Amino acid sequence: MITINILTRNAILAAALTSLPLVAAAKERVGFGASALSSVHYTYGAAATKAINESSDMLDVTVLATGGAVDNLNRLHREQIQIGTGTFATFYQAYNGIGAYEGNANKELRGLWIHAPSTQAWVVREDSGISTIEGLEGESFTPGQRGSATEQLVMQMLEALEVKPNYFRANLADAVDAVKDGRAVGYAKAGGAGSLDGTTLELKATTDLNLLSFTPEQVEQVKSELPFINFLTYPAGQFEGFGEVTTPVQVIGQITTRDALSKEQVKDVLTGIFDNREPQVAAFPSFGKIDPLSDSVELITIPLHAGAVEFYRERGLNVPERLVPPEMN
Repeated sequence: MITINILTRNAILAAALTSLPLVAAAKERVGFGASALSSVHYTYGAAATKAINESSDMLDVTVLATGGAVDNLNRLHREQIQIGTGTFATFYQAYNGIGAYEGNANKELRGLWIHAPSTQAWVVREDSGISTIEGLEGESFTPGQRGSATEQLVMQMLEALEVKPNYFRANLADAVDAVKDGRAVGYAKAGGAGSLDGTTLELKATTDLNLLSFTPEQVEQVKSELPFINFLTYPAGQFEGFGEVTTPVQVIGQITTRDALSKEQVKDVLTGIFDNREPQVAAFPSFGKIDPLSDSVELITIPLHAGAVEFYRERGLNVPERLVPPEMN
């Protein structure tokens, strides 16, 4: 009788378990380090996260406000994030152990995709009387928000030009406030493709500003020491209210490390990015002005993640040998 009761109980339990709905496997959490909350690149990061999460069955991606590229590199190293945004000029230096990363190469970095060629605006108060890059000598100037690629690159360029401002190093909000109240003459900030950052547009509404332009000689001098920095000349009117300006252009995109994400996870991320572009373009119109597939393969300057190589090849793109990571050879 006891045996029958046990068998009956086990049969009932088995039937109950098989009648339960299947529980979906838990999604793996991924941290996406973007930029400052007020930056257009944080806005893009939030939209990219939405695009990935809407299409992914395996990942739960969360966007995080950070200090930018340099901060994101540190967070990747500490495994606090799995994806980081920044300029590929900075990532190139970090990967190769040159410039600001002399002797400290990080060969684990891997490229994913780009979302914008980003115009770098060097903004000064009009009443400062400064109209040239060399006019920043000895002046209070924010080279970019603290911890960002812009800050790092601007300081490198000014060093190459032997111009020594009195640096006012701060987060973006404090840098803007310092320009408003005259504690600083200006700052540098990366925006969209051929457009000013929203922060600068807001400041322009209340404060008269000038945009500083590089001379051909200054461009040549910078590139002789920092060949990974590119410049573009924009015609008068490209930036409303300003004349012709020659200024650095940063290629902004996303990286990971070799082991932070698997090949399948990277392909899942890129599927969301390239097959669900609508939320990204709505939040960051510059993303709609590029061909992100071909531009990523053309403009990324460090090896791709193995999953990204497979993804781009599956989409019909020729991945150059320089982008194939060592683990695939």
